[in-house]
Amino acid sequence: MLHSKYLAGASSLALLAVLGLAAPANAQDETAVEEIVVTGSFIAGSPENAALPVNVIGQDEMQKQGSPSTVDLLKSIPAVSGVLGEANQYAAAQSTGSGNVNLRGLGAQRTLVLMNGRRMATSPGAIYVDTNLLPTAAIGRVEVLKDGAAATYGSDAVAGVVNFITRKNLNGLEVSGNYSYIDGTDGDYTLSAAYGWQGERADILLTAGYRKRTELPVTERDFAMRSLTDNPQGGWSAFGNPGIYQTRNAGGTFGPGVGTLVDPGCNAISGPLSASGCQFQFIGFNNLIEDEDHWQLYGEINFDLTEKTKFHAEVLYAAHDVQQEHSSPSYPPNNYPSSAITGVNERSNGFYIPGSNPGLQALLGQLTPAQAAAASQGVFTSIAWRPIGVGGNALFGGQSKHDKRYFDTYRVSAGLKGEFDAFGGIGWDAAVTYMDSNAEIATPDILVGKLQRALSGFGGDNCQGTTAGANGCLWFNPFSTGVAGNVIDGRTNPNYVASTANSREVLDYIFGEYGYKMRSQMFTADLVFNGEVGAVDFGAGPLAWAAGAQYRWSGVERQNNNDTNIDVSPCPDSSVNPGATCVAQNGPFSFFGATADYDLDYSVGAAFIEAQMPFTDSLTGTLAVRYEDYGGNIGATTNPKVALKWQATDWLAFRASAGSTFRAPPQTQIANTSVTNLSYTTAAGGYRAYDLWGNPDLEPEKAQTLNFGALFDFGDFRASIDYWNFDFEGPINNESGAQIVNAIFPNGAAGANNCGNPAYAALQNRISFTGACSAATINRVKQYYVNGPDIKTSGIDFSANYTARDVFGGDMNFGAELTYVLEFKVAETKIEGITTAKETDYVGKMDYLGYGSQPQWKGSAFAEYTRGDHNVRWTIRYVDDMVDTRAGSSTFATNQNGMKIDAFITNDLAYRVLLPWDTTLTASVINVFDQDPSFARLDLSYDPFTANPLGRYYKLGVTKKF
Repeated sequence: MLHSKYLAGASSLALLAVLGLAAPANAQDETAVEEIVVTGSFIAGSPENAALPVNVIGQDEMQKQGSPSTVDLLKSIPAVSGVLGEANQYAAAQSTGSGNVNLRGLGAQRTLVLMNGRRMATSPGAIYVDTNLLPTAAIGRVEVLKDGAAATYGSDAVAGVVNFITRKNLNGLEVSGNYSYIDGTDGDYTLSAAYGWQGERADILLTAGYRKRTELPVTERDFAMRSLTDNPQGGWSAFGNPGIYQTRNAGGTFGPGVGTLVDPGCNAISGPLSASGCQFQFIGFNNLIEDEDHWQLYGEINFDLTEKTKFHAEVLYAAHDVQQEHSSPSYPPNNYPSSAITGVNERSNGFYIPGSNPGLQALLGQLTPAQAAAASQGVFTSIAWRPIGVGGNALFGGQSKHDKRYFDTYRVSAGLKGEFDAFGGIGWDAAVTYMDSNAEIATPDILVGKLQRALSGFGGDNCQGTTAGANGCLWFNPFSTGVAGNVIDGRTNPNYVASTANSREVLDYIFGEYGYKMRSQMFTADLVFNGEVGAVDFGAGPLAWAAGAQYRWSGVERQNNNDTNIDVSPCPDSSVNPGATCVAQNGPFSFFGATADYDLDYSVGAAFIEAQMPFTDSLTGTLAVRYEDYGGNIGATTNPKVALKWQATDWLAFRASAGSTFRAPPQTQIANTSVTNLSYTTAAGGYRAYDLWGNPDLEPEKAQTLNFGALFDFGDFRASIDYWNFDFEGPINNESGAQIVNAIFPNGAAGANNCGNPAYAALQNRISFTGACSAATINRVKQYYVNGPDIKTSGIDFSANYTARDVFGGDMNFGAELTYVLEFKVAETKIEGITTAKETDYVGKMDYLGYGSQPQWKGSAFAEYTRGDHNVRWTIRYVDDMVDTRAGSSTFATNQNGMKIDAFITNDLAYRVLLPWDTTLTASVINVFDQDPSFARLDLSYDPFTANPLGRYYKLGVTKKF
């Protein structure tokens, strides 16, 4: 299917090339300026005259910044906070390779992303558009509307709109390439080609691009690997290997009174040993940057059918591939075999290892006589254990486990626009857009039933008979005796017994793929009319108007493989007993929960009208209203918006806008389906599974938006300042798993808790335990999508630019842009009737996996000198300090290191020269002073949503036009 999709995209591009085939001409600059439809309105105008806060980033500006990637460009915008795509981010592991944009820090799902003014499908399995699938070689400018726009575009345009607009007027061939030297990697590079042709009645644009990123291991950055004392959350887990086991009690069972056995390898090649377990630092097995391949093909044709009717069509094929996302060698189990295959009736929360296991036999000599006597009767795994740890995973090359992430998309949009002679020159624009995005995800995880069989000597696909370790039956050794040493820090194991090391064959047997395919489709049909009403004219110009309708269909699918499909493999024993039945249907994997296939869709019908009235030469007003109907439980909504612009003097103008916005819940959030996420659980001392379920009673969220500002224009000095405000009612969010756990265990692993408290019974039922209710026995946590507590956020945007002419024969240009957040207040949160969070203002706070990183200040400033063909720019970027929202909790009870995340300040230097032969050279030094990201108590020891781990790197780019 994937190969046929590639061919379909290539064939469509070829068709566009044939339609526009003509003799090539020399490449020309793309400097045409015209009145256009600016993002945020369907009435033609210009960004400078817009009553709405629209920023335009053109191709020339991108080049002066050193031709940043899409992620880098979006992340540099002060109004954008918390984007994906730059580095490994534990909060979005399944989206590695993807990117997004998050205006106002309100969540990427509340920023509408358009391409040439048309919608794009959300990324499969996500609720945002993947910006890494955009054809960067084809993009001519980016327009950013920092205001709610539901009255114009409908649902999702809550925080604003980012519109990627393709190049115009390219005539000839242009090829580009750049290379970034990043210490600790093999470097990143980008190659692209763009061909444009301009005819009398037609033009075409064809582009192709490829981007390569190479892996940056965590071990290449000292700041990312810290001691347990320095950062207890820095990729440390009490669920380790070497691990802790239990021996039989005095009665010869694994009931109450069991003994404890610590694998001696804990101190030799892992550790330290703590009260909660043998500490294992898994973060060294991860990458800060994964090895990624990105490619895009794009084609567009514009053709004048008549003097007043134009045809436009565009085709996009794009993909990105991560073949080896590095992760821990294995996950700590939270799903266990039944007594039917362990043979132990008194325990159901672990794995049984018989005394005849060769790895255990080799371990006995390292134990005290009493320990050896107890262990020789067989042991049971404790919670503080995982099957594979410091020795690495030989199935994937000896270190990390490798996950796979593949995404691709195919998009086609075509339309006609023209003008009616018979109706006073009314314009019309009709278009259809279809987009089909697919993903294939494969995450290796251990199969519970097969692991238990291998621990008992009956592993292997060719196992025959009833004798352990014979007739093709294989043993799995979970002890340090089969581990040569710590593959991350190099410590060797003095008690390694090579004959007990696990074979690739037994590893291949116990591992399965938590694998599935996802699909996200979108079809839209748009019809827009526009014109003027000459009879309505107050002397400054007639009333301009636009009106239209939209039909929108979207569908999402998920197809699981048999092991991942809960309807096929519902039980822990399903991998060895396909007919197994069980009460708790968690599936066959040791960590991830099985889930059901789904195929969901819904349709939306919408109509809108927009009117713009120049009341005087200096005062213009705009009114827009949009009606959308989702049907079913979601219902319909009407959203108005009003905007005014007053040109008070030649140099001073004021603008204001107010409106309402609306966002409907996506299909997956109202369906009875679930996804499993990994989250570090402080009380438990490691990662646990959080199952997030849809909610059929979910209602749409609503928000009121307000923006007013002033614009200053003194010729060489321009500036703007805007106040913005968003007031949400019932924002769609998922319940906080951390809040559920913290409400039951307010003092962490120690001290009083609410286990058994009748008032907390419903909340306690959200947590499954491997034994009695305790922090140590937390197994899984159940969450739902809900209409969460109301949110109110406001702030100020400021930008300024000044040009000093004729300075040593050139021009100096100075610019600054910043966002200052006044408030980000979230009302009191209740889950199951229990207050889990008081009203909180998150400004200046990092609420990891909650409301995100909300620095109060974010901005940049630059100084630039241009002389002739030369341009050099120095840019300072600033992200304000933040306080970890866990401050005051058990996380920082005894160690306050990292409670405050310091400001992150970087400096970039970029140089551009226009060489002869239509050649442009760019050279950049990013992060000139090699600033490390500020320390945060997270897995990678920094906040990946506001900083980056690359350090200083060097970038060189060349563009040649023919």
